[in-house]
Amino acid sequence: MELVRDKGVLMVDLEGRIHYANSYVCDLVGINLEDMIGLSCFDLVFSEDMEQAKSLFEANTIPNAKPFRFRLKRKDGSAIWADIQAAALRPASGPVYGIVATVVRSA
Repeated sequence: MELVRDKGVLMVDLEGRIHYANSYVCDLVGINLEDMIGLSCFDLVFSEDMEQAKSLFEANTIPNAKPFRFRLKRKDGSAIWADIQAAALRPASGPVYGIVATVVRSA
């Protein structure tokens, strides 16, 4: 299997804390991996978009969530649009414990 280098992967817990981000996501938002881990995913959101971000986060804790386009805040304060597809993480028999998402810069 060939690694895909032009797609981002992000994993967060149910509190929104980032536990994993690949280099594509880090480059997209301009934050190095060491600083990204433990950060809240809501730190990547503009304050005026916070309510919508919280709604989308909650919606993505259920199976088969729909993809969405969202404006992310880069470390330098600039905006980047991304297409995001999230999926709930859960063991074979148990509750949802996190979210994994693919993140791709919008065209």
